Amino acid sequence: MGVQGWHPEQIKAAIRMRGKTCVQLSTDAGYCRYAVHVALSKPWPKIEAMIAAFIGTKPQLIWPARYDTSGAPLSGRQVAAR
Repeated sequence: MGVQGWHPEQIKAAIRMRGKTCVQLSTDAGYCRYAVHVALSKPWPKIEAMIAAFIGTKPQLIWPARYDTSGAPLSGRQVAAR
């Protein structure tokens, strides 16, 4: 998956392989239907964490450019509990 991270289509495929669609994953968690789609292109730590947990990995492995070496979100972003 490299330094660039996963391609959005790889993420969507991984979600589908686990039995849900991006819309289902978003709405099942109480977010708008487009939340996962937004996180595929723009940083959203809570949704990134949800996607990674569902897939079975860590957000920094999917989006390495969005996280520092310790796994904390970059640019002052906080992963707040929902």
